[in-house]
Amino acid sequence: MNLTHLERAFALAAAVLMAGCSASRPLPPIVDLPQPLAAQKPRHDCSVTLYGDSILHGVADPAGKVRLEEHPAEVIERLRPAYFVVDKTVPGDFVVYRSSEFLRDRIMTRLVVIEHGMNDASQRFDYAEPLRKMIRRIKTLGKTPIVTGLSRAQVGARDAYDAMARRIATEEGAIFADWGAVGMTPADLQDGLHPTQAYSRRLAEQLVKALDRAAPECVTAQR
Repeated sequence: MNLTHLERAFALAAAVLMAGCSASRPLPPIVDLPQPLAAQKPRHDCSVTLYGDSILHGVADPAGKVRLEEHPAEVIERLRPAYFVVDKTVPGDFVVYRSSEFLRDRIMTRLVVIEHGMNDASQRFDYAEPLRKMIRRIKTLGKTPIVTGLSRAQVGARDAYDAMARRIATEEGAIFADWGAVGMTPADLQDGLHPTQAYSRRLAEQLVKALDRAAPECVTAQR
């Protein structure tokens, strides 16, 4: 290629300028740029809402006005620090009453625990269909339902209602925590119904095992 005198002059000037810049100014250091948002490690969703009666609420007196020193929601957060717990337990609650309100309730958490049945058993109230409706709504919202089953208490229909809870959880694809499998003695009940601190903690630990099955990535995660 034949260059004109003017083109050769421009090429020479550019070469001199580049040489001067490289001699007088060192290249900037290489720095690590932040990863794109899509490449960053996602945060685990370790959130759970608790629905239940005085047992999951963790009452320390039959009137339900005082809670145990460490109630179940606190046990969950102590054992699994990644969890954010929304506690909607109500002492004296019945599934037959709660279900209608539950169908309109706003649920924002990934996991939803249902601990009802003892009060319903004591009154022989309908239990199966309200529980089934609650589980189905949780699944419709794209959440994971966990049914605790009934703790061991001196209530006549306790075993039958616990069996119903297990059966419905299985039929509807919910996780069953199996509170009935937690060991206890009569001394573990304050009044034949409400757990002592030690028994309440064991029930909460059993629930945590069910949470671990639902969200294993939350076991060692930190909030």
